[in-house]
Amino acid sequence: MPDVPLSETFDAFRVRLRSRYEDLSPHLQRLARLALEDPNVMALETITEVAGRAQVQPSTVVRFAKEFGFTGFSPLQKIFRLRLIEGEPSLRQEAYRDRKRLEDTAFVEPAALLAEFADVSVASLTHLKQNAPAKDLRQALIMLSGADHVYVIGQRRAFPIAAYIAYGLSRLELRCTFLDFVGGMVPQQAATMRSSDLLVAVAFAEYTPAVVDIVQDVHLRGVPVLTITDVPTSPLARYASLSFLVDEIDTHQFRPIAGAICLVQTLMIALGAAKDRVDG
Repeated sequence: MPDVPLSETFDAFRVRLRSRYEDLSPHLQRLARLALEDPNVMALETITEVAGRAQVQPSTVVRFAKEFGFTGFSPLQKIFRLRLIEGEPSLRQEAYRDRKRLEDTAFVEPAALLAEFADVSVASLTHLKQNAPAKDLRQALIMLSGADHVYVIGQRRAFPIAAYIAYGLSRLELRCTFLDFVGGMVPQQAATMRSSDLLVAVAFAEYTPAVVDIVQDVHLRGVPVLTITDVPTSPLARYASLSFLVDEIDTHQFRPIAGAICLVQTLMIALGAAKDRVDG
């Protein structure tokens, strides 16, 4: 059992968690995904509630903590709680604890919900600004502009983001196909992709299996994949040539998509400006 570094931060623990993820048992991987995707749960809920969310036994939560050198769940939980009181992430704690109150009064006081949702969106945008490397943005532009044909896929919460990508590329008169699953022909469309094409895929937990299958299939066939997802352990990140991780804070059943939309708009505007210089 590894020793826990003194005064370990959440970021340091997250690095350890990512590096050991593939070696964990399936049940411990469930807890690892929960810790990476929704750290507020780990910080604010009881061991029984955490176990219920991960669909494991409370004893498995204790085993998870000990696997990473903690004596039990409480010392592990302290790291997640410290994350909440360090600067900007305090917005997460406030949003999480006020969730039920805001939802109970949302119909008669929608302005309060709007203000809370706006604050969370601002936090997501701030995270994006700090965690989208310039070199990755440039590489994404090279991939998008250099592809013979761009295919775009995204379902559920990711659908409006994927649709906006397809809209932006079409506005720029770039060859683009939106894989929207209408008619059930997406596997056949994906089979036509070549190594000179590009798949842009968007998905967040819980990841749509059909989207993951397409991403894995084209990756194995040598087609470049650009993804927008949430955490490094996402199956989209695993099969991506380049991946952007967008931190959308869990506040209500509909998470904000401000960060992802801002990222997409940035790429589309940059592509358009480059195209105008060439055409001009």
